[in-house]
Amino acid sequence: MNEGFTVSDMIATGVAFFLFALFLLIPGYVCGWLGDIFGFSRRSLLARFAISVPISIGLCPVLTYLLWHWSIGAVWVMYGAFWAGFAALLIHDWRIWLSRPRISKRKATFVAIVAGWVILGLLCLIDLQIGHRLYSPTVAYDYMLRVAITAAITHTGIPPHNPYFFAGGPFILRYHYFWFIPSSLVEQLGGSLVSSRQAVLAGTLWCGIGLIALVALYLRFFQPKGPVNLDRRMLLGVALLGVTGLDILPVAFFELVTRKMIPSIEWWNSPVMAWVHAVLWVPHHVAGLIACLTGLLVIWYASDERPISRQIVAGVASGLMLASAVGLSIYVTFIFAAFLAIWLVITIVKKHRREAAVITIAATIALTAAAPYFSELLKGNPGQGSGGGPFVQFTIRPFVFAEAMVETCWPNQPWLKPIANLLLLRLNYFLELGFFFTVGMIQWRRTRRGGNLFNHKELCGFTMVATSLFVCTFLRSSVISNNDLGWRGLLMAQFILLIWASELLDEGLLASHSNVDSSRHDASPFAPRRSVMVSLVVLGVAGSIYEVCMVRFYPLISDSAAAGKYQWLSPGTDLGRRTYALRQIYQALKNKLLEHAVVQHDPKMSPGDVFYGMYADRQAVAETPACGAVFGGDPALCPGIIGPLNDLFEKPEAISTDRVDAVCRNLSIDALVVKDTDKIWADRNSWVWKKQPAFANDYARAFLCGHATESQPTQEAKQAGHPR
Repeated sequence: MNEGFTVSDMIATGVAFFLFALFLLIPGYVCGWLGDIFGFSRRSLLARFAISVPISIGLCPVLTYLLWHWSIGAVWVMYGAFWAGFAALLIHDWRIWLSRPRISKRKATFVAIVAGWVILGLLCLIDLQIGHRLYSPTVAYDYMLRVAITAAITHTGIPPHNPYFFAGGPFILRYHYFWFIPSSLVEQLGGSLVSSRQAVLAGTLWCGIGLIALVALYLRFFQPKGPVNLDRRMLLGVALLGVTGLDILPVAFFELVTRKMIPSIEWWNSPVMAWVHAVLWVPHHVAGLIACLTGLLVIWYASDERPISRQIVAGVASGLMLASAVGLSIYVTFIFAAFLAIWLVITIVKKHRREAAVITIAATIALTAAAPYFSELLKGNPGQGSGGGPFVQFTIRPFVFAEAMVETCWPNQPWLKPIANLLLLRLNYFLELGFFFTVGMIQWRRTRRGGNLFNHKELCGFTMVATSLFVCTFLRSSVISNNDLGWRGLLMAQFILLIWASELLDEGLLASHSNVDSSRHDASPFAPRRSVMVSLVVLGVAGSIYEVCMVRFYPLISDSAAAGKYQWLSPGTDLGRRTYALRQIYQALKNKLLEHAVVQHDPKMSPGDVFYGMYADRQAVAETPACGAVFGGDPALCPGIIGPLNDLFEKPEAISTDRVDAVCRNLSIDALVVKDTDKIWADRNSWVWKKQPAFANDYARAFLCGHATESQPTQEAKQAGHPR
């Protein structure tokens, strides 16, 4: 039977998208109106919406987190109050809602871009079905953890249990999971129609909307031009979200040399993320950026307001946003906290007392509101290890060409790599930033020439860029193997460079000399030739297009025998049919088992089993050979779990059919899922082919076991998909 997974994903994710407005639009609208943030009551309806989304992203995660610690009922009471308040505001402002505002062509284009992003993002993120083949997007590599976390929040509450490790009992999750709290609420509100995965996908679409809105807010309230020519500047800023660095050139080089396609534009080097990559792959880090920068903008706008009560309100709101940012992306927030500490010193030295006072209030509120979350991270599970390394280590940002040169010319001198990385750092950033690298140079020279280096607004921007670049160049995170600090922390610098680029383009950076107003041409003396700048933009757009295409089509391409394989994405052949079959199996198990059931797959794959992460929505005993203990739990317990699991999945002679249930009971497993790529599958004399499955098809077999069989001792096998 053809399940119609693509259609069901489109419908359910669309429903989840509209449900998200209840959590990421309406609360910000009410809070913006009550606090008159950015002069909310005086703004147009479109401007109010643009303000509401970043405010919601900043305030709702931490408020929900704190209330959920007390009671999930309190959470729904809070949101019920927001919805009632929004209804009251609809009545209060009925003239604004019923009037037909004059919308310029540029504002209409802005709205069309937002709608276009939603459609494009939806088509990129849902599963693509072709007959009985199903292809998840490449981002499933990262989403398998986020979907599992969202399901854990739904099933276990706040703080959630680590969905990847269960040693006879649960362990508290150690992760920045705040972005998945609203996803869980959407899943709960959507009932059986919306799964954890579909809620997470819809959340990504809203993250993109929040980023677009943040660009508009910074051009309006952070830049000296303010409302001047705002519609044009907003369009330029949003359009620049589609421009990345020169990654397309080294990616093309590597693909020609290796004859292997790279699944992401960022995987050739230690990445400086394209905006489309950042939103599609790591929306929680982008949400952390939105929360931080919205909090800063609230401080900025309120510093000169009267009476002082407005500044106190702004400080409290900003502090809550920064507390949310801690749980949204601890790495982005680490960079922002370093900047804010430096900026506080600068404001004190320059005697901007009101701004310094608001920053101090915000920092105090942020530390207080985030204290329970810090306690979770630091305390972990009493008497047990964290499973990870130190938070930061010293480094010099690696550059793949520099390290390849050292390995080729001086193969026995690894100490030369940091030196080569340092010497070629400028080239590294030029390739990664492309057009925006040039914008940074132009802005620096222009500011020095104009004597505006110590202008307050210019200085703030440069401080953010310098802090972000310095930390991400010379420090790295090491809790997991990925350098998330160096990869995600640069988002702050990238955002300011994008804002500067918008202003320079508005002043005619890419225009020919004959078409540039002389009064706006102060950037041209420091700009490279127009043809060079246009080329940088075109190459940057090409990189973003490549990224979108790979997110959607790389799994489909990799299903051909000629394409290079990534073991985590396409083990063996028949990826499309296997994905289709595994989604059927996990869907059948979800309908059969209680939400607290434990479902186990073969943990041999690292960084994990994409099928389990995306479709199971259930607890696992061990996700990988390391048991997922890095996300919470005692790694010392892992060997005692992995041994029996290896016997089940990897050693055909180790476990007899009549002992499978005993192993499941010992490990608290309720169901086992075996894939055709698991070693045990190939042995027709193994327990997999002797034990009666609950569900089976050509690529997977699912077995109820342990205590699950005690309640249903005569369970008949059901077929999920094609019968064997």
